[in-house]
Parts: sequence; C-alpha cells; structure tokens
Amino acid sequence: MNILSDLFTTDCIVINSPAKNRAEAFAVAGNLFRSKLGISSRIVVKCINFREDLSSTALGSGVAIPHGIVAGIQIPVGCLIKLAEPIDFASPDGNKISMLIFLLFPQITTHDYLQILSSLAQHLLDVGIRKTLISEQCPEKICQLLNLRTDFSKTLPSQESESSFNKSITSRNQDIQYYLDEWAMLEHQPVQNTL
Repeated sequence: MNILSDLFTTDCIVINSPAKNRAEAFAVAGNLFRSKLGISSRIVVKCINFREDLSSTALGSGVAIPHGIVAGIQIPVGCLIKLAEPIDFASPDGNKISMLIFLLFPQITTHDYLQILSSLAQHLLDVGIRKTLISEQCPEKICQLLNLRTDFSKTLPSQESESSFNKSITSRNQDIQYYLDEWAMLEHQPVQNTL
C-alpha cells in the first residue's frame, strides 16, 4: 500500500502565492487546512510554528516540509504552496525557499505517519523529482507527483551534479533520521487545541 496515496488534493495546492515571509506562508496553509478540515487556522499555524521553532524544516534547494501534530484530525493531510518569490527560511544550504509542502498529523501517530514524512523527504532529495515539482504549474499533476502516482523512473535523469545540492547521501540520511528523532519528541509534546 502506498502511504503517500491521496495525501494531497487539488484544493490544497496554491501556485504563485504572494506570501512574503514564513508567517504569511503559514497563514496561507492554515487557511487551506481550515477550508479542507474545518479546524482553526490559528491552531494549525500554532502547531506548525511549534515544530518549526525546534529547528528549520527546510531541506535545501528551495524546498521545506513544515509539519505538525494537530488534535481533532483523524488522518494525515497535506498541502503545497509555491511562492511567487522565494523567502528566507533558515535553509541548511543558505538558499531561499520557493516551495513549502505542509503536513498535518493526528495526535495519535503510527509508524505509517512517520513513514510519510520520511518517504516525502527521500523523494524530494531526488533532483529530478524536485525540479519537476518546482516547475509544474498544474495542480492535478502536482497531486500526482506528491501522491507518488507518477513513475519517477521515467523522469529523464538530471544533469545537475549532486555537488550543487551540497549534501552527500550520508548527510541526507542523517537529516531524515534527525526529522524522525524530532518527530518522536513532538509526539510526546503536541500543541493542545485550546484556541
């Protein structure tokens, strides 16, 4: 079973968002999740900020995966925001972020939920997948890419050298392990739905 299947829907994809900073981008995500799930956008932003304040969720090369645990939802859900102009985001490679992929998880987490985060991070580390997502403008195709319905093995290999991504495979795996370690910490300190 594909753990990333149907995590993203077209109503949670925003292209060319005018958000000028992290706070504005998080507010856009909060509003998308409010419309989709009927939960408070303030709670969503608070949960995502809580996680982000631990350490940046930027992967580098223009991509970040802000995420958090939210009370009141039953299944994981995601949204994607492509920014009209890149923003500062404490990225490990020092580059600005132009694409944010948000994930919300229920308070009661399972191993599958951790796999979602890990799998998404692994796929985004692939230069071809990342470039395709960044350049794609069609919400339906973006959902196919994010939900991993597209056969990425058919994507033409990128000529971009790995040195331009500034990370070795070892450090990439360490980054993903770091995410999973932080997730374990978050699981024991979720933000309460008190607003």
